[in-house]
Amino acid sequence: MPVQVADQLYGRLRAELGPGPVLDVGIGTGAVSAELVARGVPVLLLDVVDMRGPHAPAAPFVLGSACELPIGAESVTGVHLARVLHHVPDWRLALAEALRVLVPGGALCLTLGGRLYANQLASLRDQVFDAGERLGLRGAHHVHEPRGVEAVDAELGIEPEVVEYRFDVTGTPRQAVTDAANHTYAWQPGQDLTVLRPVADQVLTESGLDPDAPITHERVVSYRIYRKPGESRPQ
Repeated sequence: MPVQVADQLYGRLRAELGPGPVLDVGIGTGAVSAELVARGVPVLLLDVVDMRGPHAPAAPFVLGSACELPIGAESVTGVHLARVLHHVPDWRLALAEALRVLVPGGALCLTLGGRLYANQLASLRDQVFDAGERLGLRGAHHVHEPRGVEAVDAELGIEPEVVEYRFDVTGTPRQAVTDAANHTYAWQPGQDLTVLRPVADQVLTESGLDPDAPITHERVVSYRIYRKPGESRPQ
């Protein structure tokens, strides 16, 4: 993500999430959390397993499930959920828990994720995913609900404010198929993804594209911002 776009996105999230504390649920390696902390968001990090990488911020971390948050009701001014709901066993319960811990007027900033690739690269990635499902693999994005933002909106019953940032990136056909065949977050855990390697090679060969020729395409980062009903508490 270009620096200017990152500053706009995370600056906006900082303004929406409030003075804190802010709960960042399902942080993974902590790369996104680090962007929030770098812009002054006072976060409490949470995930069901500790996968923090070298870029994770030096912020408090607790083990916990999105479906059973280990913090009290109305105790945070903001909840951040980035690409989490398709990984939890009960996404409806995770949303209910997010609202439970928010103060009245607090913000739930949520992104379901977006396509990493567009145009020809998206088609290549989809071909690998489709072949994997025909082989019996279970894709996280395709099997787990919610299947779209409409399901989240309906469950929360709150009209969100939609914030989108668009920018151009460059990728190659080889990167697209390799990502689809190896991206563990795109597939449900506990599966042998090595069967996808020859599939990716075949898709790449049949495409007729230069495997390493850079292709510019648009990426969209989209957040939905929900406000918990009730009057905001004075801070």
